[in-house]
Amino acid sequence: MMVTALALCAALLAPPAPPPARPRPAVRIQAEDVDYRVKEGRTVMTGNPVVTLTRDDAVLTCHRLVLESDAKGKVQRATCEGDVRLTRGSRVVTCGTAVYEDEAARVVCKGNPTLRDGSSEMTGEELVYDLDEDRVRLTKGKGTLYEPPGEALGKRRGGKQ
Repeated sequence: MMVTALALCAALLAPPAPPPARPRPAVRIQAEDVDYRVKEGRTVMTGNPVVTLTRDDAVLTCHRLVLESDAKGKVQRATCEGDVRLTRGSRVVTCGTAVYEDEAARVVCKGNPTLRDGSSEMTGEELVYDLDEDRVRLTKGKGTLYEPPGEALGKRRGGKQ
């Protein structure tokens, strides 16, 4: 009886178990031409018109994608070049080069990255999109955030409510 009570107390005082890890979403790629370089662990893909990399609801498109995989063939990172476009929901990012990092679940965009979300538009030096957190960080950002049409704008100009 004493052993059972001690075991129960130990169980109650133990820290809670961490929640189970969320499985990593699958990455799907569509391309017109695929050059699989086995010894290098790289695959070079080109599109006609674009290569598409999809992870959940995030879609990354470009003209040329270089995919780096581990020994088991799991995607490690993908570098996108040429008319790069990342779309997720109402957000659209365009840039010169984007690197998708699978383990970090993020896309790093360079080369005049521009973020558009609805009527807002921001540009900067580097844009990092955290896919798990659905969060965007833009360094040296500048741009315009628009207000919904007819709301605050009408108040400032003396318009009707």
